[in-house]
Amino acid sequence: MRRKFYFRPTTLTLTALCLFALAQTAKAQTDSLPAARATLRGWEELRWLAVFDRGGSYYGRLSDRGILQRFNEAMDSEYRLDLISFHPSLTETYDWFQRNTGVRAWAGSIDHVRLSLQGEFKALLPLGAGWAADARFTLQDNLHLKRSLVWLGFRKDLFSGSGQAFILGLVTANKPDIDIEVGYSFLPRIGKVTLAFGALDLFSDFIYQGLEVDPEVADTILDHTSRPFTFRLALDLQVARHFRLEGYGLAMTPTQIVVESQTNPGAGFVQDEHYAYAGGLVEWEPSVRTALGSFGTWVQARLERAAMPGGRPEDDFDLTERTAQLGLYGIHHLSGRFSTELWLARVWRTEDRIRPDTTAEDNTEYEDRSWAGRADFTYSANSGFNATLGLDFLAQNVIGPDRVPGNLQERDHARVRFDFAWRFGMRAFFLLGTNLDIDSDGQGTPNFDGGHGRFSLYF
Repeated sequence: MRRKFYFRPTTLTLTALCLFALAQTAKAQTDSLPAARATLRGWEELRWLAVFDRGGSYYGRLSDRGILQRFNEAMDSEYRLDLISFHPSLTETYDWFQRNTGVRAWAGSIDHVRLSLQGEFKALLPLGAGWAADARFTLQDNLHLKRSLVWLGFRKDLFSGSGQAFILGLVTANKPDIDIEVGYSFLPRIGKVTLAFGALDLFSDFIYQGLEVDPEVADTILDHTSRPFTFRLALDLQVARHFRLEGYGLAMTPTQIVVESQTNPGAGFVQDEHYAYAGGLVEWEPSVRTALGSFGTWVQARLERAAMPGGRPEDDFDLTERTAQLGLYGIHHLSGRFSTELWLARVWRTEDRIRPDTTAEDNTEYEDRSWAGRADFTYSANSGFNATLGLDFLAQNVIGPDRVPGNLQERDHARVRFDFAWRFGMRAFFLLGTNLDIDSDGQGTPNFDGGHGRFSLYF
């Protein structure tokens, strides 16, 4: 049975007090709001890292949970809603990707003992003669990622600034997982178009096959019988006076690896890997104060795993993970320092695990469909106190009888979010927030639903 949302007097009173406080604070203030825009670059970066840093997934590079690893036993039915509540706003995300140098982080409570934590540092240093060095550090720790990696790249301006060549390396503590990407960005007056080629697991065969790794160091070794390469396209174009277009896509060449134990030859599996994603955003900007847009994304990962003669029967399966979404968003700066932004998305997720022999385990054909969204009403000052009153919600339906790990029962969840922040001009922003559960988990009254925080520094 579906759970009803409970909007009790306590919730309405807190909401009214928050709105009144915002209105009083805004008196005698001047307008300091940034231009209204959104971007899919954050989504694209996560999908790109999913294949470039497969070792950063929750269960690791060789897990039978796949590449995306969207489900595990520790997730409850509110986990996806938690990620919505913790994430920076649309305009904050756009602002981050317009900066060359800075650091940001956000974290929030997902249960009594664990946080979802994400942090990023980036710096761009001109080296002279059109060259620049690009360094980044990424940390992601939650129930589907355990990622910590360093990016180092170099850029070279060409053709009087109308183009730019680059090379980028991703370094992790596991040396066989090091990757590189080389590409070229066209820089017309209306935006940017990037074409890139990636080589994954660059030193894997040299380390495992050439150096003959001691079994005491690593008993499981990998042998690529076909190499993984990627082709990527990214564009951000002002296609007309009031219209902007973003598009992203990546495809990985079919890849095969042999995974085998050194101390027990014949124990292991052969795995074929496929990965691709695509996403697009169209934004209408009738003024610098307003933006309306739509977006769509799709990502698919596929593993075809076959057990070797001495391998485990459960290592015979084909696994296909797929996520797609379509959505709308709006951003509007009201008079004074007030702004509103909201987004709404329809999300489809499937996970099919097909086995040639179902005596070991049954086949799984899982699907869920959900509505997800977030609405913010914000008072924003260039310096000093900032505050946001938000509403976050997730309504999920599981289609069919098959299930995946995690507590993903059909539940509708909604919460009111109170965020309070202090801004130091355009250089620093610190925020603490708390949530009030208004679906009440079936208990009939609103209750405290966790806290979160985030900050950003630009220098």
